[in-house]
Formats: sequence, C-alpha cells, structure tokens
Amino acid sequence: MFSFFFKRYHAILRIEHTLLNRARIAILVQLLFAFSIISVLLFGLYFFTERNILLYRISIFMILFISGLVMIFTKVPWKKVGHYFIFSLTCFILTNLLLLKNGINIVTVQYVMMIVTGGYYILGAGWGLIYSLLNTLPLVLLFTLQQFYGLELPSATQSLNIYAYNFSIIINFLMLILIHYFFFRAFKSTSQKEQLLTANLKNSLVSAQKIAEDKTNFLSTMSHELRTPLNAVIGITNVLLENEPRADQKENLDILHFSAENLMSTINEILSFNRLDAGMEKLELHAFRLDQLLANVYGALKYRSLAKGLEFSLVIDDPLEGIMLMGDKGRLTQILFNLVGNAIKFTAHGFVKINVHLAEIKEEVYTIKFELSDSGIGIPKNQIEHIFEPYFRAKHENNRQYHGTGLGLSIARRLVLLHGGALTFQSQEGHGTTFNFQLSMRKVEKSKEQEDPSLKPVDIDISHLRILIAEDNEINVMVLQKTLARWHLNADVAQDGQIALQAIESGHYDVVFMDINMPVMDGFEASRRIRQLNDPIKSRICIIALTASIDISVALHPESQYLDDFMLKPFYPDELRNKLERVAMRH
Repeated sequence: MFSFFFKRYHAILRIEHTLLNRARIAILVQLLFAFSIISVLLFGLYFFTERNILLYRISIFMILFISGLVMIFTKVPWKKVGHYFIFSLTCFILTNLLLLKNGINIVTVQYVMMIVTGGYYILGAGWGLIYSLLNTLPLVLLFTLQQFYGLELPSATQSLNIYAYNFSIIINFLMLILIHYFFFRAFKSTSQKEQLLTANLKNSLVSAQKIAEDKTNFLSTMSHELRTPLNAVIGITNVLLENEPRADQKENLDILHFSAENLMSTINEILSFNRLDAGMEKLELHAFRLDQLLANVYGALKYRSLAKGLEFSLVIDDPLEGIMLMGDKGRLTQILFNLVGNAIKFTAHGFVKINVHLAEIKEEVYTIKFELSDSGIGIPKNQIEHIFEPYFRAKHENNRQYHGTGLGLSIARRLVLLHGGALTFQSQEGHGTTFNFQLSMRKVEKSKEQEDPSLKPVDIDISHLRILIAEDNEINVMVLQKTLARWHLNADVAQDGQIALQAIESGHYDVVFMDINMPVMDGFEASRRIRQLNDPIKSRICIIALTASIDISVALHPESQYLDDFMLKPFYPDELRNKLERVAMRH
C-alpha cells in the first residue's frame, strides 16, 4: 500500500514541470499526512482518557484530513485539494476559538501561522491573503473582546488534554519548519536552475553569433569564388556582343549571357536574403517616376511571358502617370521582379496581370496598391502558411519542372515590410494566385531637367581620367580593360596592394579600382595606407573597391571607411560608366 502511495506521489510530481509547483505539492502532501497522523493519535488519546465533545470534533477532522490525503492520490487536482485542506484547517481553528476555554493559545496561533504560510506557499498570493484574513481577523476580534472587555464566549468551556496540548505544540513547530524548508529549498533549486539556464542561453547566444559570422564568411567566400569566373563570362560576353557578331554567333552569345545572368540572379537572391537576415538592408530614397519603373519591369519580363504564350498586361491608374515619387526604386523593382517573375514561371497558360491603383492621397503622400495576379497552378491549402518561409517551394504533382532557390517570396515579403507595408495573397490550387501590397510614397516636384528632356545633360566626358587597376586576376583585368577601352580609356595595372601603393606614390591617378582580396597586401590595407600618404591630393584619390565578396562583408569591415565606393563583380558597363562620371564631376 505504501508502495502505491509512493509511486502515485512521484507520478504527481512528474506531471509538474516547475520546481516551485513540485515544492507546493510536497508541502501539501506532507501537511495532509502530518495532520492525518496527528488527528489519529489525538483521537486515540481522547478515546482512552476524556470522552467529551472534543473527541467528536477530532473524529470529524480526522476524517476530513484523511479524505484530503486520499483525494490527492486519486487524481483530484492538487490546487483543489489545497483549497480543501486550508479550508478544513480554517474550520479547525474556528472551532478551537469557540469550544476551548481561553481559545487563544499557542496551538491556535501555530495553526494560524500554518495557514498563513501554507496558504501563500501552496495557493499563491491572492488566496493566501484571503485565507490569512479569514483566520487572523477572528483571532484579533476574540483577543480584543477578552483583553479589553473581559468577555468570554458561553460555549468556550472545554479544556485541552495536557498531553495532547504539548504533543500538538511540538508537532506544529516541526511542520512550520518543514513548510519553510521545502519551499525555500525549491526556491534555491529554481534559482540555480535559472542561473544555469541563463548561462546556457549566453553560451547559445555566443554560438549563434559565431554561426552567423561563419555563415557570413562562408557566403563571402562562396560569393567571391562564384562571382570571379562569372565576371569573366559575363564581361567577355558583353564585349563580344558589342563587336556585332554574326546571327548564329549572337544566338549562342545570347544563350550564354542568359545562362550566366540566371546563375548571377540565384547568387544575388541568396546574398539579398542574407543582407535582410542580418538587418543590413536599408531603404535608399530617391525621386523616380513610378510609371516608368513599371514600364521597365513590364518590358523586361514581356519576352518571357510571350515565349510561353501568356496574356501579360499592365494597368496603372491615370493619377499615377508622370508624377515623381520619393522611394526606393531598386527595392521596389526587386519586389516586382520576384512576384511577377514567379507568376510567369508558375503559369503555363492564361494570364499574368499587374494592376497598380491609387488607394489614397493625404498631404502629398500617395498610398499605392499593387495587385499581381495570374491564372497559374496556385498554392495548395495545406502549404499556404509556409509559402513565405525561406527555401520553401510549394509541392505539386508536376513540381519537377520548376527550379529556383525558394527565396523569391521570402525576399519580397521582407522588402515590403522594410517599406512599412504587408504582403498578402489569395490563392486557389489550379486557378491562380493574387498578391497584394500597399506602399506609401511622398510626391515630389519635377526638376526642370525632368520636365524637359532636352535640358538633360549630355554624357559627361571621362576620357581624361587616369585609372589604376589593382587586381591579381588576369582575366578580370582583361575584362575591365576591354570595357574601359569602349570609352577610349587606358588603365595601368598593379598585381597586389603593395604595388598599387607604390604606383600611386610615384604616379598621378584620379581613380583606383581596388580588388579586396589580393596577395602581399589586400585592398583594405592598401586603402588605409593610401589615406595616410603625406600628399593631400594623392591621399584623397577616389578608391572604388572591386569585390566578388558580398557587400555585407565590405560594409562591416572596420577599414571600409577608407573606401569611397564599391562595385560587385561581375559589374555592368553602365554601372561602371556612372561611377566614372561621378569621379569626373569631382575633377
């Protein structure tokens, strides 16, 4: 029988996950057990010595306490048993006050102390306060009546058996000690457990930071290793396409260029997601025409949709035509390319539509709703909640024909959030999907050049620029030189940072294209030493980092302060031209 109670007791403790609740259960069980034993002993003592009303009172409470012990071992919730026990003990105290001569004695006070501590420790602050007041107020009232008015209750005529009285005092002191011992032992264990948990969390945080750093370093390395050969492929392809190839050659070059661009797009998606994940992406606000941006996106994707025979349409509200808005043109373009590109990819026949509506104008702030819909394969209901998860791709019966990183929607959603909007969608499998988001952008006035295209400045002359290329990869040097040759520019070459520093010290240059990863001396170290040159003109030379690493690693590097700008490999000729024009405007 004892084995059953012992197993049941430990089973109850195992259900509770917190040490504090386990301590509460332990206190409750031991109090019930102690009061059951005491009541049995007192019953025997009164039965063989004084058979009076106290015997019947002890009999009732013996049954109550033993019943409470049975209740907690028969799956009655321990909190309910706690209320039952505290209430029974309250009744025990009240009968002491009513039935015993000089009802306020040390035993009664002990019981009140037991209820106060047990009520708080077992049932918590709220019920502890209620039961404390319920027991202390009658005690205070009776004490006041007896001490100040000399009143005695008519029924308070029974005297405690001296042996029962002394026995109760000793046992009650022991129980008060045990209550506090078990509670504060649990409190100490909880505190130690929290300290251990805090230490583990700190270790986990350090590990997570180390993993994040390792991930960034890995992506930086892989980006460099992938972009370096891609720079040569795309660069040489661009050069060959500029040389008016034959029709058959152009077709082959277009295929090569398209494949390289697709590979670059995959790399860019991974790196863009990493920037967003690291919190490095920030909005770059510039004035732009929304209708022109949408027309460019439409034009870039139109041929892909035509190749699949899709009905591809763009509808823009009239009030949005021709106005200038302040926003992040690049990020918005990326959102639209991801969403519309996905729509075309997952639509075999039917339509893809871009609808842009003016939702609200308030104090020159335009709230614009973008709606992108298609008649494609849709998203299965059981996969809708996972659609924005990184690397997730909805599974269909014909899923094998679709390829990609599974990052497009996750990136689009995060970029919309970066703008302060929310990306939502409705989809029905086999009938298509519609994505919606709203962005707010302030209207800005057009400049004279924007109002009259004839006033736009002509291409800035860059032919006078003196250029140094600090690069150890011969193919990358050749690509850059051939691109510069299109604008009749020649450039000197330095194979590492040390040679580049010496060339600048002995020569005269307007701009240096500085590769970051070079032997002998890397680009960061070379840039720092250039800024420390005594010659004020040479120390302020424009340094543009050419890197195949991700731009996060460049931006976070402590010596990035020495760079004026950076350009990712592979670069595009227009991007290179724009940077050189900015340098030319400074000279």
